[in-house]
Amino acid sequence: MEDLQGNLGIDEERLRAADPDGLYLFMLRDYPYMMTPKHVAEFTGTSGQEVRRVLGRGELRGCRMGTRWLIPKVALLEYLYAGQRRAGEGDGEADGEEPEAGSAPARAAL
Repeated sequence: MEDLQGNLGIDEERLRAADPDGLYLFMLRDYPYMMTPKHVAEFTGTSGQEVRRVLGRGELRGCRMGTRWLIPKVALLEYLYAGQRRAGEGDGEADGEEPEAGSAPARAAL
């Protein structure tokens, strides 16, 4: 039983590390660790079909259990932060320009 608790502690550390800004973890607390496309769609405001497309393209990591997809929370967090990095590449911030006042932070799209 101690090994199980130790692994859970590591998972919590990995989750916190995957959400360094603390933007998403508190919103994900009511979801199971292994999320379905329906859970991810509800959280991101997209459809389960779009989540399955992103999984199929390999942009979001998940595992298949028969015909069903399961997505670990840490994989969703990595995907969301990767989307922020992708969106930030061409916005001028890397060139030293300040973002436009009142502009929303970059968000990942499923």
